[in-house]
Amino acid sequence: MASTSFRAIGYTEARAGLPLVAFDHPIPVPGAGEVLVQVLASSLNPLEYKLAELNFMGRAAPVPLGFDLAGYVAAVGPGVETFEVGDPVVAMADCDGDGGWAEGGAGYAIARAALTVRKPSALSFAAAGTLPACFLAAHLALTEHLAGVQSIYIPGGGGGVGHLAVQIAKKVFDVPLVISSAGRADSRTLAEKSGADIVLDRQLQDIPREVAGLTAGQGVDFVFDATYSEIGFVETAGLVRRGGAWSVLGVGPGRTTRTSETKSPVADILAAREATLLNANVLSFFSTPASDRAQHFAPLEAGMRDLARWTALGRVTPHIGATLPGTTETISRGLAELKAGTAPVGKIAVQLGHSAGQ
Repeated sequence: MASTSFRAIGYTEARAGLPLVAFDHPIPVPGAGEVLVQVLASSLNPLEYKLAELNFMGRAAPVPLGFDLAGYVAAVGPGVETFEVGDPVVAMADCDGDGGWAEGGAGYAIARAALTVRKPSALSFAAAGTLPACFLAAHLALTEHLAGVQSIYIPGGGGGVGHLAVQIAKKVFDVPLVISSAGRADSRTLAEKSGADIVLDRQLQDIPREVAGLTAGQGVDFVFDATYSEIGFVETAGLVRRGGAWSVLGVGPGRTTRTSETKSPVADILAAREATLLNANVLSFFSTPASDRAQHFAPLEAGMRDLARWTALGRVTPHIGATLPGTTETISRGLAELKAGTAPVGKIAVQLGHSAGQ
């Protein structure tokens, strides 16, 4: 590591939005309990374009984006004994910190050793780099709540989070009835490939009526809704059986944007069913004061361990819908498609180094 800087990709002005820009950024030095990752592969998430547009973490620009990390350990901080320089790893950078996207080559980013695992040999760097943020979202939503669940509805089973959630429900927890839905044919195909027993066509079928028919009119035990749609939230809340549970990705109903808050009927719908409302919010772990975080990260640490274990066992496999080279132009265009809902199904991988396919 002869160079002391790299060409990071992110934003240099708060709330500038897309397109992103490239800028020189110092290669960071890991502190206690941290590792420096030489990033060969990453992926696109809605988080990145939302940070570029809103800077809701309150960062001082410039800010490198790209929080999914797959590559090699380039340096370790004090107290880190679980990793050595040269170890192949997959990790997630702190979402209120700096990411690892880079123009024209490998990037560099700091990750907590606790949120870093060795890359399973079954995964290429490209595949590993698509997982952390989306896998942790699905893991938070499901793993503590699926014991005894006999039926689950996961709309958007062809999405980045959705196709992983379907796999966790079916291939890890063996939920007997996994129902999904999508409007696009390729999304429905991926949801079915991921393990959904029934995949409904949002364009042609009446979802509430179909779910009622599949559950003898009772509704499903559990819903995980990662669609970020208030209209969708209202519909899926009505599909939960009495005493069931409804889990949402992010902050929840009435707050699908960070610039406004509206009155949502979801809480009342669930209350009428005596159903539980749950939130799977990865970002909430990075909203607490830094000094208080260590004790709160246990769920994310468990998620990273399961990421390594379940992918090694072949129970969870990310679907890569497209692979982009690490340039500001291609990443900005990919994020714009993600925002518009026209991106390929599954995950969009970003290749930053020559070894990303290994």
